[in-house]
Amino acid sequence: MTEVLYRSSFDPPLHNAVEGLDFLFHPESIALVGVSSNNDSPINGMFLTPLLEFGFKGRLYLVNPRGGEIMSMKVYPSIKDIPGKVDYVISTVPAKYSIRLIEDCIVKGVKAIAFYTAGFSETSKMEGIVLEERITKLAREGEIRVVGPNCMGIYCPSAGLSYWPEFPKESGKVACLCQSGGNSIHLVWMGVPRGIRFSKVISFGNAVDIDESELIDYFAHDPDTEIIAAYIEGIKDGKRFLKALGDAAKMKPVIMLKAGCSESGTRAAAGHTGSMAGDDSIWDALCKQMGIVRVLSMEELTDMIVTFLFMPPIQGRNAGIVTVGGGVSVLAADECERYGLHVPPLDREIKDRLCEFTPIVGNILRNPVDSQLVFSDQRQFANTIKIISEWNQIDFLISPLIGGVPLPSGPLMAFDVIADTIPQWNTPSLKPIAMIVQASTRPEIAHNAFLAQERFASAGFPVYPTVGRAANAISKFIEYHRIKKI
Repeated sequence: MTEVLYRSSFDPPLHNAVEGLDFLFHPESIALVGVSSNNDSPINGMFLTPLLEFGFKGRLYLVNPRGGEIMSMKVYPSIKDIPGKVDYVISTVPAKYSIRLIEDCIVKGVKAIAFYTAGFSETSKMEGIVLEERITKLAREGEIRVVGPNCMGIYCPSAGLSYWPEFPKESGKVACLCQSGGNSIHLVWMGVPRGIRFSKVISFGNAVDIDESELIDYFAHDPDTEIIAAYIEGIKDGKRFLKALGDAAKMKPVIMLKAGCSESGTRAAAGHTGSMAGDDSIWDALCKQMGIVRVLSMEELTDMIVTFLFMPPIQGRNAGIVTVGGGVSVLAADECERYGLHVPPLDREIKDRLCEFTPIVGNILRNPVDSQLVFSDQRQFANTIKIISEWNQIDFLISPLIGGVPLPSGPLMAFDVIADTIPQWNTPSLKPIAMIVQASTRPEIAHNAFLAQERFASAGFPVYPTVGRAANAISKFIEYHRIKKI
């Protein structure tokens, strides 16, 4: 794994990541080059609109050779025509104009350029490869840092930076480096109803200069970041990457999605960001050795972030389950066992406590507990969860509450009661509780499920769409903390 998996003709020099990249996420001035005179253009929607809606507090300049005005803002024909200094340039111009843009940026004293533009090495065509090498060499000579090309750039809520208008404006504790722009958008959106908020996200594309190693090093030392998530297709320098990854894993949880490990995935990665991938077994061994949490999909990446955000360290693998429906109970137990969790039988003392308010008919007081009180007495259903969560034979509790339930108003009411009640108990004996809010093909239930996810997340619960995904994430979470103790 210490071999160089992919190396550009012009490898970027080593930088002090903490000092060298902070300006990138907090620029004092931005020039958006290639802005469209059409207010409704996709380019404006991705870059101009978010900067305005997020309230970027620095100076914002627009550049288009035609000049004029857009949204009552002056448009300059070139970077060189801007009267003030420019820290950061977002370029949406075609690749063939990239050399001239860098030359103008050097004259202007620009610190960094993010190239949304594609058409470079990811095309596998010689002209694109040569052009990428030329802009890399020219930018280095002009001491300009480059994000991309072929990327979305930076999302940093605290600085008012975003490349999507409807991203959350609140900052969080998670940083993400993502070689894919589309996957970075997908990750942010998947995390919204489940309470994930990001300190910083960077889509870095072909990584001709700022690469995965430098970003991991930066996030490891970033005081605003507590969890590092990474989607990586290829590595520029194996030794440098191992050093950055190993150092980061000692400081913070690192969750890694390494794409392009299969033969077909490797081909796809090369055509996406010009990256070469590594062998799957090597990546698996590397993550285990370093204490990295490896995931295999964007959905699993989201699940692991949720777990690290909302779950305290869990001492063991014994699970309590409280749900609605006999079949759901059986499947939930199977899923837990499948991922190495245990579902111990309920003891007599707990059964007796539940029998004080739970009718025998229609309810199964074992583990899993099948309680129909969700339909008739939501507060006693919440009390059932409390009693099970205090049971000394389990380490955590899983509660699947939706899955073909025919009365959408009842479960939603139960969600509200549980979300309001359980955090107020706050007793030392209360075990961590994972809430399962399953999707539905019925629009009214699906809407309620979305609201329930947000409701639980705002109350501090980890929320998952299925028991299997929760069990998988919790199992990996337990293993992570076990290894950390060694």
